Amino acid sequence: MASSQSLRVGFLGLGTMGTPMATNIAKAGFPLVVWNRTAAKVQSLLRLGATAGNSPAHVASEVDLVITMLSRPTDVEDVVLGPEGVLEGIRPRAALIDMSTVSPATSRKLAGAATTKQVEFLDAPVVGSKGPATDGALVILVGGLPQTLERCRPVLEAMGKRLIHAGNVGMGSTLKLATNLMLSHLMAGFAEAALLAKTAGVDPVRLLDVLEASTFRSPWYQAKGVGMLRGDFNPHFALKHMRKDLDLMAALAQELRLRLPVTDSVRQLYAEAERAGQAERDYSAVFAHLEAPHPVVIRQ
Repeated sequence: MASSQSLRVGFLGLGTMGTPMATNIAKAGFPLVVWNRTAAKVQSLLRLGATAGNSPAHVASEVDLVITMLSRPTDVEDVVLGPEGVLEGIRPRAALIDMSTVSPATSRKLAGAATTKQVEFLDAPVVGSKGPATDGALVILVGGLPQTLERCRPVLEAMGKRLIHAGNVGMGSTLKLATNLMLSHLMAGFAEAALLAKTAGVDPVRLLDVLEASTFRSPWYQAKGVGMLRGDFNPHFALKHMRKDLDLMAALAQELRLRLPVTDSVRQLYAEAERAGQAERDYSAVFAHLEAPHPVVIRQ
């Protein structure tokens, strides 16, 4: 691994995922400059020796590598391309890594703008929620040049247990949307199966027992299912973010002229749950929505 002095890192976006990710960078010994729209969120990083930037442009002017981890594509574009954004301050030959979940088109747009500043770019969204982010055990999906990945590898390895190079710019974002497509289906299917068993009089915990004893066995069912069945919807990955990702999947499918009929139905379910007040809860709250006596139904 590169020495802690070899790369100065800027981290923008200290939300549920960004804070533990930045924390692991600081703990790995990299000099760190942080920024967040809500300034109070930088305090835990300052206690670890990080410094606070006044703006994305200011952070970028101080470091060799800038990481963005934000909720929505529009947020990323504002922080990178907007007034006092990253590209106003970034140095030539620096690197920019967007670890947000955005569309491949957004990743390509960011990469194109970075190129005009002689800056290297990676899209590197992550698989894993708050727990793996805290443990430094994320799976990181990377799009961009292999040499840029190698240059940034020491910092990425401080946050993740495995790096998967998906291909050119935009391919990391594409692979992340494909992964979350499967995850949204998995949660919707498990929620419906648990509801069916429970309503018919079977303890839904027995469903977890079946899954654990069969070829369906997966750590995911235990990690998500146990909490879901006891009504714990504390957000590790908020339902509103899964809904946003489903919208990105739909847009990409339209761009590629693909039919995704199952995903269309799952997207509608998450839209219903969000409209019914589940937005800030974990995405497993689709179960709570289905279990409600009078669920909100949206016809799109």
